[in-house]
Amino acid sequence: MKKSASVLAVMAFVAFPVAFACDKARNADTQAAVSGEPGATREVALTGYLTDSYCGAANANARGKSCALECVKKGAKVQLYADEKLYTLDKSTVAEGHVGVPVKVTGTLDEGTGTIKVASIEVVKKG
Repeated sequence: MKKSASVLAVMAFVAFPVAFACDKARNADTQAAVSGEPGATREVALTGYLTDSYCGAANANARGKSCALECVKKGAKVQLYADEKLYTLDKSTVAEGHVGVPVKVTGTLDEGTGTIKVASIEVVKKG
């Protein structure tokens, strides 16, 4: 019994620092990815669907329109889902009437924050 307890104690002693290091690295990666610090900017013209920051890509389609609008009313940010990425729009009011349909958003992308300063949003005609 003492031998089992000793082995268990040694395993816990070794595992704890490893687990802590992994958690610390994960937190550092998360903070770096969403640091909110401005980065390089570039002009963009992206085509996709507007959605909300709560549900993201799940609402980036015609079926997700009502849910996305409800989430925005509750405080979610308006995002553009394009090229399998989510971009936050700087103003939610510019997106009214454009949720649930394919749109082209032009503006300036801050690559550090993933935020687009919107110049225009237009509905993309299918055809």
